Amino acid sequence: MGAKLTPEKEEILNKKRSKKIQKKYDEREKNAQISSLPEEQIQQGTLLACIASRPGQCGRADGCVLQGKELEF
Repeated sequence: MGAKLTPEKEEILNKKRSKKIQKKYDEREKNAQISSLPEEQIQQGTLLACIASRPGQCGRADGCVLQGKELEF
């Protein structure tokens, strides 16, 4: 799952970390979960999100990825 990374990005993600930081990453990886609906969307190449912007705010948009009941429409 996911896109292929360039060698530069691969190097950034796999750089050497201190034991404390590596422990944090490992703990977060154990608890990280994603529901099946957004995962299916990612595999299809689409991801539904709610975007909000205010008048006069050029080039800025805030939003969140839709999950759970929000996807049932």
